[in-house]
Amino acid sequence: MLHLLPHLVTQHTARLWLCARGVDKAQLASISLRVNGIEAPVPVKDWQDFPPARSSAWQPTGAMPLLYQFLDAGPLQPDRVYEASASLGDSQPARARFNTLPGQLGDETKPLRVLLSSCYFTGNRRSRLASSLFGQLDRNGLRPHLRIWAGDQVYLDAPWYEFAIKSHSVAELERLHSATYARTWFADQGLNAVLPQGANVFCTDDHDLWNNAPHPSVVARDTSDPTKREAWRAIARALGQTFQGDTANGQRFQVPPLDFFVLDARVNRTDERLFSNAQWQQLRAWAAEPQGLGVLVLGQPLFERASKRRGDLGDYRLADYEREYSELMELLGRATRSTTVLTGDVHFSRVTWSSFPASATARNERRVTELISSPLALVAGGQLLSVFGDWAAAPAKASLPARHSFSGTTMHTDESLHSAAECTMLLEFYRRGQRVFCTVSQWRLNDLDASRPSFRREYFLGISQ
Repeated sequence: MLHLLPHLVTQHTARLWLCARGVDKAQLASISLRVNGIEAPVPVKDWQDFPPARSSAWQPTGAMPLLYQFLDAGPLQPDRVYEASASLGDSQPARARFNTLPGQLGDETKPLRVLLSSCYFTGNRRSRLASSLFGQLDRNGLRPHLRIWAGDQVYLDAPWYEFAIKSHSVAELERLHSATYARTWFADQGLNAVLPQGANVFCTDDHDLWNNAPHPSVVARDTSDPTKREAWRAIARALGQTFQGDTANGQRFQVPPLDFFVLDARVNRTDERLFSNAQWQQLRAWAAEPQGLGVLVLGQPLFERASKRRGDLGDYRLADYEREYSELMELLGRATRSTTVLTGDVHFSRVTWSSFPASATARNERRVTELISSPLALVAGGQLLSVFGDWAAAPAKASLPARHSFSGTTMHTDESLHSAAECTMLLEFYRRGQRVFCTVSQWRLNDLDASRPSFRREYFLGISQ
């Protein structure tokens, strides 16, 4: 059986994920791919195996054998709809559909539509409603150009009674984690009908490994054993690279004046660090760009207090990594352009911003805006995992840890969006002259009967340089 879904799509290229399950390797040369009816090459040499043949941390058992590859289709035309299909013999072809990005950001009549989601648990019976919700947006003429998945696309440490109470062999971990991905990517109760219908950009967070990874967690009993913890991490990373792509390096793309940077703060995390040296190099180059308006995708919010819990009960935030968090905040606070942060994680939705006056280095007022969308389908026990409970405003400036540019500003939280509902957030970016705006619409699973969003409001994001 073949599966086909778009990953990052730009104005001229589309990265497509092609997966073959139950297909003999001798048949791989017979797989064909077409994009808008035009045949595209499928190099036999580029097929990769899951599980990988060798791993230093675990001996794979082949609980879910499959073959996959990422293909870059192009050249394509900006702001067009494309249809792709992959076929093998007389079997039913796998189909995908996507929009290329527009060449420039338009006005409010032609916005860039981005769908922001995070925290999706297939064990929640309501998880299958996500497919209906996404379909409703299409029927309402609100089809997004891309979907940003901002972390916890899978919960490899859930349900809690399986992993907090029981212990497992490494082979059992491989089987359980593979089954979680299969339910999410391949089953109707998951995202099987959603993922092929548009471009997908992934940024992982802790539950794509386990709660508070890479640290041991009481929620994941097996992580208290260093050997099992390393095996668990290796399995989770291999699965993440197979399905979500390798997020260890940043992804950057543009719809001028918007300059997107997807920064995974989980896969390279250590006891002391959030990012690798390569990620820091990419981040500094992106933050130093004087033109446009930056859009930063993270798996955890920026505007949070440091956690008070430590040890295997901990659930560390970006602010717990004080040195690197301070540098990150300093980069954003001293940037010459405005920045919008897209994130999830906390099991509620929120809009927060902070402003910086014009200065000798920045001729316009700058704004840093944070948009949080969480959860899409709440994990069992999710309220217990959420330190804040239902909802919390951003911390006041005095409570942000360390000293950085934000220490002299005031945080503003829009309390009209006071929601912990299961939802996705439609972001419509547009500009009026040099001023960039975003209309935020929160579509809840409970909104299916209403056929309209529960919340909709326009926000000023900044002046593009």
